[in-house]
Formats: sequence, structure tokens, C-alpha cells
Amino acid sequence: MPKLPGMTTFRELHQSGFFVLPNAWDPASAQLLSAVPGVPAIGTTSAGVAAALGQPDGERMPLAVMIKAVAAIIEASAVPVTADLEGGYGDIRACIAAAVDVGAAGVNIEDVRYPDGAIRDAAEAADRIATARSVSDDLVINARTDVWWSGSRDFDEGVARLRRFLQAGADCVFVPGFPEAQIPELVAALPGAAINILASPTLPYPEVLAAMGVRRVSTGSWLCRLAWGSSRDALAGLLGGQGFAGLATTLSYPDLMKALDKRY
Repeated sequence: MPKLPGMTTFRELHQSGFFVLPNAWDPASAQLLSAVPGVPAIGTTSAGVAAALGQPDGERMPLAVMIKAVAAIIEASAVPVTADLEGGYGDIRACIAAAVDVGAAGVNIEDVRYPDGAIRDAAEAADRIATARSVSDDLVINARTDVWWSGSRDFDEGVARLRRFLQAGADCVFVPGFPEAQIPELVAALPGAAINILASPTLPYPEVLAAMGVRRVSTGSWLCRLAWGSSRDALAGLLGGQGFAGLATTLSYPDLMKALDKRY
């Protein structure tokens, strides 16, 4: 996406300050979320994209199918888009090149190997980050580690892994499952690094996270699960005798149509 006058590039967003990155799962969600005031960029959510296509998360679909979905989201978005490419679909070079070809401003790469879900050796994971960097100097690489989600690494081991990712060319490091109470300790251990936290209902307010030194908070699959969960619960309530009140929404039909009409 070309830089418009006064527009902050996706890379510049990570160099100072703080921002929330909403994650879209299809073209409609990309158009709606990217039009919300204050949204400078959006990401894709691999779980949401897969679920929207009737698939579970974890590289269950071919790379070409994921890239086609990413391309549609990029086309629909009014702001730069970073693509969640999970573990890189085997051939990391081909995966990153495909994302660049469809216009991704950044990528999210995990240190998990699929289909077994094992965490890669730190050296192997760092080599894959270096390969991704060799494909494009401009792409913003968000290197994700699942060591805290796995529960198999302590703080020092996790930080050592993140340092290797940064040295290999990552612009940002993503730590889903990281203990919220230790965020200041993580920021101190990685001075100057752009740290990405996964959103959750228990996180402090954005201004508090910004003061801690966090650069980015990603919503991950929260928003799509909120949309789908609300729909499921509203129907369950209706069929369970609670009437039609659960169908109330702040998004009217005219507003939805206007949001999706690119003439506006």
C-alpha cells in the first residue's frame, strides 16, 4: 500500500509510541475494523481466517488458500495489513514471498512447527526469521514465540529466544500467554525492542500498557470469537425462551451497507 500524505507507515508505528492492532478474518471485517477512528493498521488472524472457511487453526489449509484470504483482506482494508502466517507453512521463503506479492505490510511468524505443534529449536526458529528477512527489507516481521503458552520455558529462556529473533531480523516480538504482571520485567530485559502483547479482557488500559513500554497489542481471534459467540448466544437465548431481545445490535443494516460500499 503506498504511503499517503500524513500517513504513518506500518514500520514507523513500531518505532515509538503504542497502538492497538485489530485482527480481521474476512473482507467485511477488514472494511469495518479499518474504518474505526484511531485504527492505523490491521492484522489478519489465522484462527479467524481458517474458521471463516470452516477449518481449524494450525496450517490445515494450503498456503495458497490462506494467501488468497489475506489478499482479499488487504484489498478491503483502508489501512496497511500484516498477515498472520502461523509457522510459515513449511517453505518460509515461498510463504513470505507470497505475502509480499499480495501487498502485506508485515507478517507474523510463530516458532511452532505444524502439524505436530512442537516448538522449534531456538536456532532453527531464528534461522527462519533470517530467511524471512532476506526476502524483503521493508516487511515488518513480528516474531512470535509460544513458549509461555506451552508452559515449558522459564523467563530467562524465553527472553534469550526473543533476543535471537531480534538479532535475526525481527522488528517486533510477540509473546502470547506472557504473564501480565511481568510485562515491565520483559520490557526491561529487551530495551528498545518493540514488544507485542496479546489482548485479553484482563489487560490494563492501553495507556497503562503504553506507560510500561509496550508498543503493540493485537486482538488476535478475540474479535471474531466475540462476533460469532454473540450470534450463537443470541440464537440460543431465542430458542431457549428468552425472546428476540438478544438480536439487538449497535450495527444497523444501513450502517453495514454503507461501511461495505466503497463509494463512501
